[in-house]
Amino acid sequence: MNVKSKKVRFLLAGILLIGIVTVSGCANQGDNQIERKPEIPHGILINEIPERMDIIISSIRYVLDDVACLDKNYNLKDNFINDADCNRKIYSPEVGLASPRQLYALDLETGDVIQITNTDHCFICGQAVDPHTLMVNAASSDTNGDGTINDKDQMELYLLDLETEKMDCLTCGLGFEAINNPDYSHVNEKIVFSARKGSNIGYLNHLYTIDLQKNVVQITGDDDYMDFDCSWSEDGTKIVFSRLPVPWFEKPSQVWLMDSDGSNLEKITDGGSNPNNEGPHGVYPIGIDADPDLSPDNKSIVFSRLKTGKKNDGFGIFELIVIDVDTKEENILDSEYANMVPEWKVKGILVIRQKGAANPMDLRQSLYVYRDGKFEELEKFPYNVFPMGAYGGSWIYWSV
Repeated sequence: MNVKSKKVRFLLAGILLIGIVTVSGCANQGDNQIERKPEIPHGILINEIPERMDIIISSIRYVLDDVACLDKNYNLKDNFINDADCNRKIYSPEVGLASPRQLYALDLETGDVIQITNTDHCFICGQAVDPHTLMVNAASSDTNGDGTINDKDQMELYLLDLETEKMDCLTCGLGFEAINNPDYSHVNEKIVFSARKGSNIGYLNHLYTIDLQKNVVQITGDDDYMDFDCSWSEDGTKIVFSRLPVPWFEKPSQVWLMDSDGSNLEKITDGGSNPNNEGPHGVYPIGIDADPDLSPDNKSIVFSRLKTGKKNDGFGIFELIVIDVDTKEENILDSEYANMVPEWKVKGILVIRQKGAANPMDLRQSLYVYRDGKFEELEKFPYNVFPMGAYGGSWIYWSV
C-alpha cells in the first residue's frame, strides 16, 4: 500500500472539549519583547522531495507555531490542548477540525521533518509519484458551506506539481462522491480508490482505477457489498481491500484479495468475533477488519481489527494482525491500542497508533514503524499529542 486516506476513526468532539478553558486573557509582555520565529510562507514550500526523506505524512503540527498556542516568550504553552485560544485553532465544536491538514516529509534515520505545503487545502494523504510530483487526496473548497475547509468537505484526487505549485484534479467532474483510500502503483501507473457514483448516500462505494491521463475503470460492483480500504501489491498484480456485507454495519467487514483487474476474488477473513455481544463502537460493529495491506512478497496481509470499544479511553482497541494468505493463520502484533492504516514495505510496517488517557494532554496519536519485532514511535512530544500527530503515513518509493 503506497498511500492511504482511510478515515481514521477519531473521536474529536468528545475528547477535545474535555476541560477546555472557556475564557482567556491577554498577557502583558512587558518592554523586553522576545522575537518569534518567522511565519511560514503560504503556498508550496519546496520544489522537490529531498532524496534523504523516507515517509510522507499529513498533520496539523504547524498549528503549534501559531501565536495562539505560544506564551509571551513565544514558547509553546505547557497545557496547549486545554488552552482556549490554542484549542480553537485545532478544533471547533461546530465544524470539526479547525485547521486544514498539511503534508510533511520525514527522515527515518534522523527524525527530521520538513513541511511541504502551507495552503488552504486540507490534505488527507500524499504519495510521491516522482521527486517533483505528489498524488494527493484533498479538499480544496468549502463544499458544505460551514466556513472551513477540512475533511468534511468533498475530496478529490489531484496531482500536485511542487515546481509549478499547480494542482491538476484527476477526478473532478467525473461524478464521484465519498472518494477515499487512494493508492498509487508505480508499476501500473494507476491509482486504485474507493468511491460511490452520485450524491445519493444509498449508493454503494465500489473500487475504481484511474491513470494519470484520467482514464477510469470500475473493478468491483457487487451490490451485496460496500468496498473500501484498498491497496495495490508491491508488484502491481494484486489488490487487497475490505468488504462490508449487507445489511450495513450489522456484520463486521472482511478482508478480500483479487487480481489487479478485479478477477479471482478471494475472501481472506470473516471478520473478528464478538464474544461479549458488545454494541457497536460508533457505527462500527465489533470485529470489523479494515485497512489491509499486502507484504512485499504477497504472502501475508496486515490489517486492523476492532476488538472492543470499551478500552483505551474512547479510541477502542484495533488490533494489528498479520494473516498468512495461504494458511489463513493469524499473528497478533498488538492488542492494546488503536492501530490504524498500516502500510507494509521492505523497511517495515507504518501504522498510526492512538492511545487513550483521562487528561487530554496525555492522549496520543502518532506514527510508528514495526520492524525487527519491535514498534518504534516516529513522532515525539508535542507532535504526538492527539490530534496533532500524523493522520496518515506513506513510504516514499525510493526509500524502500
